[in-house]
Amino acid sequence: MKSHGLPVIAQKELRDHFRSKKFLLIFGIFLIITIIGMTTGVAEYAQNLQDYNDRQSVADDDIYPGGYGWGKPSIVTIYLGVSSLIVTLGAVLGIAMGFDLISKEKETKSLKILLSHPIYRDEVINGKALGGLMSLAIALGITFIATFAILLIAGIVPAGDELAKIIIYGGAVFLMILSYFALSLFMSTIASDSGKALVYTLIVFVALMSLPMLINGSVMNMIIGDPPEFPQDAFMSDGAFSVVAVSSAKETGEMAIEEPNPVWQEYEREFDEYWKKRQSVTDIVTLISPTQNLETVSYNLLIPDYAAMMSSISFRASDDYELEDTDVFGQIIQNIIALLAFPALFLGCAYVRFMRMDIR
Repeated sequence: MKSHGLPVIAQKELRDHFRSKKFLLIFGIFLIITIIGMTTGVAEYAQNLQDYNDRQSVADDDIYPGGYGWGKPSIVTIYLGVSSLIVTLGAVLGIAMGFDLISKEKETKSLKILLSHPIYRDEVINGKALGGLMSLAIALGITFIATFAILLIAGIVPAGDELAKIIIYGGAVFLMILSYFALSLFMSTIASDSGKALVYTLIVFVALMSLPMLINGSVMNMIIGDPPEFPQDAFMSDGAFSVVAVSSAKETGEMAIEEPNPVWQEYEREFDEYWKKRQSVTDIVTLISPTQNLETVSYNLLIPDYAAMMSSISFRASDDYELEDTDVFGQIIQNIIALLAFPALFLGCAYVRFMRMDIR
């Protein structure tokens, strides 16, 4: 039978967060920068919409068939101006809320006093996690209400699909911040004091932020092998570069038909295979990092044409490259699952560690 201490602890943690100068300072900066970024985004959207209308007055979609940057700008692109700021400040907010939740109690010996009351140990860690989760949800809710207010003041009303993308983007931001809150809470349970908990969390945070750079270059080559060697000598003729096999051209009357150089075709095939392997490794590594997952979600939701273009680029795409319609939500589902799994993993680890903690 439970002691009903969970809601009491969760409410206390919620009050403590909103009375904390540290939380209010970071949240205040987060909110102000978001408002500034949204205001800038609204101005850029208005300019892009004016440019689009100017193009429409002299051209139509048959001439500009919807390539990146030529179509009608979407309202969701306004959020692109704040996405990079949200990634960094949001992670800092989550870390600041969680790194001393348990370690501070250990330092002040208040944890032993708390557990001397008729309360179960799991209610303590669950209450602290729930209080932090509610604080984050309220903070993010206030922030997104402010962004909607800016849109409405500017006379911009999102359509149904745009509103869905904004809501999903907001959910992804919440999960990213919750991920770093869960990570710092776990570090708070394993570290002996708050300073060590903060250092451990920052080390993991920097490592996760740097993963794409860490696996580039020689590390990537160790994983998938070296890229195919460029066959420069195979198609250099009279000092000129040619991807057609002039030597194998067939004469039909007065017209010479040039065939693609088989050496060049083989190089294209090998390079495409190398690029696909490289992209697969990058995608897997991206799933580990909450910040990288949020950036992937942001690109696919806020500028889907650009994301589709980047994911479709290959060595042979230049011949007949066209943007294809892609399922945006299908592209980000694995990143959303990863954003759900990361906080679940570290909240579970924090729970297990706290339940086994020796408190004397």
